[in-house]
Amino acid sequence: MKTCKRILATLALAAALPLAATAQSYPERAIKMIVPFRLAARPTVSRASSRRICARAWGSRSSSKTRRGRRRHRRGAERQAAPPDGYTLFVTTNSSHGVNPAIYNQLPYDPEKDFEPVGGIMRIPQLLGVRADFPADDVAGFVKVARERAATKGLSFGTGNTSSRVAAELLKASAKIDMIDVPYRGTPQALQDLVGGQIDMFFADPFAAAGFVNAGTIKALAVTDTTRVPLLPKVPTMTEAGFKDVLLVSWAAAFVPAKTDPAIVERLNKEINNTLAKPQTKEYLHKMGATPLPMSSAELRGFVHSEIARWAKLAEIARIPKK
Repeated sequence: MKTCKRILATLALAAALPLAATAQSYPERAIKMIVPFRLAARPTVSRASSRRICARAWGSRSSSKTRRGRRRHRRGAERQAAPPDGYTLFVTTNSSHGVNPAIYNQLPYDPEKDFEPVGGIMRIPQLLGVRADFPADDVAGFVKVARERAATKGLSFGTGNTSSRVAAELLKASAKIDMIDVPYRGTPQALQDLVGGQIDMFFADPFAAAGFVNAGTIKALAVTDTTRVPLLPKVPTMTEAGFKDVLLVSWAAAFVPAKTDPAIVERLNKEINNTLAKPQTKEYLHKMGATPLPMSSAELRGFVHSEIARWAKLAEIARIPKK
């Protein structure tokens, strides 16, 4: 999830704002981006990439705001209250438009009624990694070991965020195995303990895990998507491994306030999709463990609706209580 958050603002800004060079009446001033999270985990990468792409695409014709704080689910309210004039773009992930409705009893915004979908940006799966000396090299072998050790010393898995926890619970349910949950504050701490052998397994985003995989300090068994990740092309999907139900993908997309002029939405969508189709954009996303997620506004609307329902079920599977 953090990789998704780290780069989605960069892509959305680069995609949406070449409009200024072609539109006659829109935009006439800077488009403000609201990104309701802190660009974390690898700030050097995110900042350098943002500067490079933004400077190439639109120079000083836009502005962006990053919202910090523990109550990030409340930031949708600010976006929802913005005027529907096309000059405020909400760039976010499945956290605000999928996870939050499943884990919070009340939200200060309605993810479907208060927003007009613009377009998808990217998708990032989870990667199933095990410690380097684990006695299995594929998911089937991992499940066999988990079942063999269930009666004695069970296997342990780390959870550094909601996605890693849900992915592990999906695997447990699909394979009918049990494991010991070891919670962490975040992905870096869990990966370090996986390398050190303190835990047996951890689900992480591919970019965070790639360095360890390439160095041979952890083994990558599968990714939780229907297609392989270009960053690690030798790693099979869960479907290839025989566990098609273990499907979990984080995504990023752009939204504007409800009642925004459909012509503006269509124009923004066109420019985002055009940028996603460019070879340099695909290459950049692939290096970050992601793939493009081009969609029409209507397709994104249906996708969000299905994701809200899906995350409600996932929260039940993972036994995540509502707050």
